[in-house]
Amino acid sequence: MAAQTVDGVGVTTSATYYPRPPIEPGREGSTVVGVTRLSGGTGQVAGTKATTDDNINGSGCTLTTTVTDGVVTGQTVAAGGDGYRVGDVLSVAGTTSATFRVDTVSYTN
Repeated sequence: MAAQTVDGVGVTTSATYYPRPPIEPGREGSTVVGVTRLSGGTGQVAGTKATTDDNINGSGCTLTTTVTDGVVTGQTVAAGGDGYRVGDVLSVAGTTSATFRVDTVSYTN
């Protein structure tokens, strides 16, 4: 990705846009409150499942999933874990992983 310059002024383009805001100093991330399912995966089994964070920010989040014909059709956050940021992508293992985007986190001071 290359930055573009117009008359010496930096311009944000699709090549320089970063979809995640910088982390505030002293705030590494927080607890997951809500997620949106991106894909239901295959070979899934209903129950409370550990997640992996594809962005390597957080840990400890578990989701309780409902499954129809091996595909996740519903989910709730069972344990929010810590260190997550809005936009992180979580995966639940199966034949192919079900994926979820973190939409809401809860910060505690």
